This record gives sequence, structure tokens and C-alpha cells, in this order.
Amino acid sequence: MSQLRAIRIERPRLQGAAAPVPAAERAEMAVASYCHPNPAIRWLFWRRLDTALALARVGAGERVLDFGTGTGVLLPTLVAAGARVAATDVELRPARTLVAERALDVELVPAAEQPAWLAAHAGAVDCIFALDVLEHLDEPELGPLCEGFRAVLSPAGRLIVSGPTESLAYAIGRFVAGFKGEYHHHTVFDLDRLLVRAGWRPEARRREPPWPLPRAFLVTRYAPR
Repeated sequence: MSQLRAIRIERPRLQGAAAPVPAAERAEMAVASYCHPNPAIRWLFWRRLDTALALARVGAGERVLDFGTGTGVLLPTLVAAGARVAATDVELRPARTLVAERALDVELVPAAEQPAWLAAHAGAVDCIFALDVLEHLDEPELGPLCEGFRAVLSPAGRLIVSGPTESLAYAIGRFVAGFKGEYHHHTVFDLDRLLVRAGWRPEARRREPPWPLPRAFLVTRYAPR
């Protein structure tokens, strides 16, 4: 199986899809990062997706859930790989625009319908992407969500999680890039401890950017124990 690389979406198209969303929500979707004038920032954020795809090893015909899809940046790649794709978020307007513009065969699941969708697909999902989204949730929300993820995965299912290190280097990088405001309740290390405690086993892990650059993100593939 050849390694997937995230399809890069043109900046004007991505910015246009996210335009109707309030600024705070656009920040959580990392629109400014994917569209940043600094090519190093753009490189890092798209590279995160490349790394997540490499760890996920999605194959044709597999059922994939993009949890917290944001602008839907991962959806064109997953569809091109032949996966059966569903995507969910509290704000689906940007993803809906992208899906319509590219005529993508993606099932969009509103946040209110997430529990029913997970229950209806118990044991049927091969891969869940939760990229830079779980750090936005409070701890009481994460426990039930971890159980929901476990119940929906197939026997060979895997969960791909990306999150920020919140290190000094990460904070300096945010400042240099011009980003303000904090939206995170956890670091990726907090999330790892929570997931392990909830019965998930880390199978593979990569840092981004690679050594010797300062570590800003960790991307991990988990399997339920």
C-alpha cells in the first residue's frame, strides 16, 4: 500500500469555506495555520496530516470517521483513497462547503447526532481520526467519548490522535506566528495519560516537526486493549 499524502487545498478555497464561521471557531479549526503567509507554518500543519495518514494506513473500502473534521481538510484525501468516510463536528458549515465544491462522497454527522451515529455503527469503523480536537474538550467529556470510540471500532480498528505539546517552544512558535488566545484544556501528554487510563494502547508515535526541530505536536496511533 503506497503511503498517502494529504491533498493540499488552495488557501482561497479554504478561507472561503471557513468565512461564515466566527473567528474563535476558525482559530480552533487552524484555518490561519493552513493558510499562513509563513511557508514554514503551512508546511508543519500539512505535514501533521501526512504523518497521521502514514500511521493510519487507510485502505480502500475501509470505513473512516473524521471526528472534529473542522474545515474538512482531510476529507479529499480519504475519499481519494477509496475509504467510506463520515465526518462530524459541532460546526459543519466549512466541511459542508468543501464537500459540495469537490463533490465528495462523505456523510456529514451533526454533533447532536454523534451518539446515535456511533451506536448505529458499533464495531463497523476501521479508523477514527481525532486530530487536534480532543485537547478542546473537558475531562468529563473525554471518558464517554473514549468509550464511544472503543464501541464503534472494528476488531482491527485504530484511533489516530494528534495534539499540541504546549511546550515553551510551542508557545514561542505561536507568538512568532502571530497567534493569540488559548483554546486548549489539555496537552497531548495529558490526553495520552487519559487514553491509556481508559484502556487504549499506543502502537506507534511520531513527533512533528522531526528532530532536531523543537517538538510542537505528537501524532499517535492507538488500539483498544
